[in-house]
Amino acid sequence: MKFADYFIDELVKQGFTHCFYLSGGNAMHLLEAARTRMECVAVTHEVSAAIAAEYFNVANRENNRRAFAMVTAGPGLTNLVTGIAGAWLESRELLIVGGQARSNFLSRGTVRQIGHQEIDGVSIVRPITKTAVRIEKPILGEEISRIVDVSRTGRKGPVFIEVCLDASLIEIGTSIESRNESFQLPSADEGAPNPSADQIKEISQLIKESSRPLLLVGGGLSFKEFSSKYSELEKLGIPVATSWNAADYLDFDSKLYAGRPNTYGMRWANAIVQQCDLLIAVGARLGLQQTGFNWQKFAPLAKIVQIDIDRNELEKGHPSIDYKIHSDADLFFNLLISTIDRESTPDWASWLDFTSELKSRLPISEDGNRLFPGYVNPFDFLIEISQLISSEDYVIPCSSGGAYTSVMQAFQQKRGNLMTNNKGLASMGYGLAGAIGSAVAAPKKRVLLFEGDGGFAQNLQEIGTVANRNLNLKMFIFDNSGYASIRISQKAYFQGNYLGCDNETGIGLPNWIDLFGSWGVPCFEIYGSFAENEGALDCFNQPGPVAYILKIHQEQPFLPKITSSVRENGSIESNPIHLMNPPLSESLSDWVFKYLPDHLKR
Repeated sequence: MKFADYFIDELVKQGFTHCFYLSGGNAMHLLEAARTRMECVAVTHEVSAAIAAEYFNVANRENNRRAFAMVTAGPGLTNLVTGIAGAWLESRELLIVGGQARSNFLSRGTVRQIGHQEIDGVSIVRPITKTAVRIEKPILGEEISRIVDVSRTGRKGPVFIEVCLDASLIEIGTSIESRNESFQLPSADEGAPNPSADQIKEISQLIKESSRPLLLVGGGLSFKEFSSKYSELEKLGIPVATSWNAADYLDFDSKLYAGRPNTYGMRWANAIVQQCDLLIAVGARLGLQQTGFNWQKFAPLAKIVQIDIDRNELEKGHPSIDYKIHSDADLFFNLLISTIDRESTPDWASWLDFTSELKSRLPISEDGNRLFPGYVNPFDFLIEISQLISSEDYVIPCSSGGAYTSVMQAFQQKRGNLMTNNKGLASMGYGLAGAIGSAVAAPKKRVLLFEGDGGFAQNLQEIGTVANRNLNLKMFIFDNSGYASIRISQKAYFQGNYLGCDNETGIGLPNWIDLFGSWGVPCFEIYGSFAENEGALDCFNQPGPVAYILKIHQEQPFLPKITSSVRENGSIESNPIHLMNPPLSESLSDWVFKYLPDHLKR
């Protein structure tokens, strides 16, 4: 047995069933070992391996199947750094295994390169991984296990293991007898302390004293734990808003559902946050996208409680937190909900009714977006497609631009619609690779991808991966001839002096029908209602890949949104998240913001 076989055997013991990879010489023995032990999924570009593995792991959040990415040295590693960075910012489990040149050919900082494709991968990714290690000699299985476990313990994040070519092919028999004394194991991730009884009691009391409580759930609270307590939440009657990483935790039609507040959030959800008198953020880090850049006016009427596994998130200084609890979100949530006595809590029925009325009175598809007859209105389309899907479907929004924000504002999820996105890095090109990982994780599911044409073009070579595996993937491309968000910014700030945002200013986008046809993937252009296109709908309801090109006008607005203004001193001030553009009429504003003092209503 080579060490490569031993290493992959250890990953199998840890629950790894899939390897997303691109072949390369310095990783060839590791890949050969993986070939005979798990399903190996080839991609066309290394960055897709990292993204697909990340999304595969999210799709398997309720079982123990795991995927990792494998690449060769040098460009193999540098090509997927974006995928590592995305998982780092989203606090998601991800294992990257990289090949490296022979250990006796490492330059070790003396010259720039000695070995073939040698570059110091560990140093490159160390700032965006929980740990990054290089294996130059065989190490014990329990040491491999400890390194891998760092990814999923405490605050999750990526782990990088670089294996030198000569180490991977060393014959070791059937086991390693002694420890590699030169190898330094990473320190264990201790996570966060358990919440105290006093903390649980204090927050329980705050809830009992609240007239308008709101629970804000983030991805740091697991779907499994949230689901286990959902029936108790229903009995309590506390509204629940979600971060974008927890977008699929509730059914859109649930009476508890208080939407997805954000700088590009649902207007009604932002109004709820700004009028609650107690905000409990569980596993939501309250970053600037969540609170708005004018964080000083976030939840202005509320006492804010934040529960986070990372003490640094509690101490970052924005927004102002009244009760900081350093704890694992799952454990705290379980204890808190189990402790609250429904008989001693107030009746929040009027508050819950108000949140439901906001949802019904403030339309998701606003008139300001309906400017171009004969083209697809993204918001109307997303409402329509929401009605056509089943609760079993997976939904993959892309990670930037109008295609992304409109999905997060308008899509009406059913409980069971796993929705995975990567907002922190906001990188174009994420959607297709993420959808591939989700489709491989659940081959019997229908996976819907929503991506802008500019973003899709950054990773379009993976259409070949989709076609090769005949994935049940429905790809919806928002075709507005380029980068809509960049075009909007250049119109607003540079008087419409456009540069590098569409075909006329330097972006070369393909003929989509011809492109998909070259891989044998059916493709439809959509100009109006999706459901009225019989051929498109038939393919939607059949297995296999299909692409839909949604023809969207170049000047299509994506509203509502937060706007900013420049002060006399040159500084920029953003509106608080409830004051979205276009503004509400005075009479509607008075009703929507009835709990706010007058000076905060407009």
